[in-house]
Amino acid sequence: MKRALVLNGGGSRGAYEIGAWQALDELGVRFDGVYGTSIGALNAVLFAQGDLPRAVELWSNITVSQIMAVEDEDDFAIERMIHRKRDVIPFLMENARHFRMDITPLEELVKGSLDEGRVRAAGLRLGVMATKAPQMTGAPVRLSDMKSGSLGDWVIASASCFPIFPARHIDGQRYIDGGYYDNLPIDMALSDGMDEVVAVELHPYYSHPEYARMPWLTTIKPLHDLGSFLDFDPNLLRRSRLLGYYDTLKRWGRLDGFRYSFRRVNELSAAERGRKLMRRLTAFDGEMIRRGASSLGQPVNAPLLAALERECEGRALEWKDVWLRGLELCAEAMGFRVDAVYEAEGLVKRCRDFCAAQTFKEKFDDGGLQAVAKRGQRALLAFVCQRLMSGEALPPEAMKRLAENAGAVAGAMALCE
Repeated sequence: MKRALVLNGGGSRGAYEIGAWQALDELGVRFDGVYGTSIGALNAVLFAQGDLPRAVELWSNITVSQIMAVEDEDDFAIERMIHRKRDVIPFLMENARHFRMDITPLEELVKGSLDEGRVRAAGLRLGVMATKAPQMTGAPVRLSDMKSGSLGDWVIASASCFPIFPARHIDGQRYIDGGYYDNLPIDMALSDGMDEVVAVELHPYYSHPEYARMPWLTTIKPLHDLGSFLDFDPNLLRRSRLLGYYDTLKRWGRLDGFRYSFRRVNELSAAERGRKLMRRLTAFDGEMIRRGASSLGQPVNAPLLAALERECEGRALEWKDVWLRGLELCAEAMGFRVDAVYEAEGLVKRCRDFCAAQTFKEKFDDGGLQAVAKRGQRALLAFVCQRLMSGEALPPEAMKRLAENAGAVAGAMALCE
C-alpha cells in the first residue's frame, strides 16, 4: 500500500500544514509521495527533503516582506483580500498597477530553504501543480520530470499568484499559480498509483467534494477561518500551526472534540452525560415543534439539535460526542480560545464557577432573556445555567427567544447535570 500526502494552496494559511506535519511525524505516519499546490508546493518540497525543523523555523518567522517587496504594506490592503483566489481576481486586476510585483524575496526564500539534491536523494515521489498561461490548463509536474536545478523555479511557478506575482517562464512557457487549476492535487497522487491519500485542506470546505467520502482518503481540515491568504501576522501563523497540529491528532483519535480540542475523555462517563444532555435537548426541541414556532417566517425545527450538529458535517455522533459538542457550545459562548487543548472536567468547572459568580436582577422570562442577551452570550449562558441549576423550568413564553440563542442555551444545558 502506497500512501501520499497532498497539500492545499492558501498562502499564509500554509502554517496549518506545518502543524499537521508535526502531528503526523509524532504519530509515525509514513508516506511514499507528497504533492502540493502553491504554498502547498513549497511545504511539499520541505516535506520531501525531510526538514521539519527548517519548516517550523520558516513558518515561525516568515513575513510578507519575505514574499514580495511592496512600497508600503499598509497600502497593500491585505484585510481587503477575499479568501479564495478566484474571488479576489477582479479586485487584483483593477488594482494590480498599484502594487510592486517584485518577488525577489520569495525567490531568495525558496533558494535558501530548498536543497534539491537532498530532495532527489530522499526518494519520495514529489509533484507540484502549476497552471499554464494563457491557456489556463493544468501543469502537473513531477520531480522526475524536472530538469536538474529547476525545482525552485517550479515551486515559484506553482505559487505565482498572478496578477500580484508575475508569471514564471520555464522553457518558453508561462506558468501561474496552480490554484487556478487544482488547489489540492489529489488526482496527481492517484495517477501515480497511490492507494491512500492524506489531504490537508486550508479551508472549511472540500476542494474535491467528489472524493470526500472515499475510503482511501483521510482529510485534515480546519473548522475555523485561518485568515487572509496574505496575512503573515505571527500570532495568526502560530494559531494556524496549532490548529493543524490539534486537528490532525483529533483525526487520528489522540484528542477528542470538533471545534475545540479535548484530552481524551472517559468514554462511559461522557456517554452517560451525553444521554442526559440529549434528553434535555430533545425535550426543548420537541416542544418547539409542537408549538409550530417560526422565526422570520420560517419554521423552527429542532434549534438546539441543529446547533449541536453544526460542526459535525454529517458525521454520526456517539453519545460522548453529544456531551463534548455541548461543552463546545458552552466554550464558544464563553469566548474560549480554539488553539488550546482542554480537560473536559476543567472546562466544566471553569464555566460553572463563572456562571455561579454572576449576579442577575432580571426575571427568567422573555423580557429578562432579552435584556440579558444584549450583554452578550457569556451573560446569557450564565443566566440560563443559574436558572436551570436552581431547578427552574424554561419559561414557555420565552421558547422562541431561547431558540434564537440555541448555542448558549444548549451550552448551559451541558453544564447542568
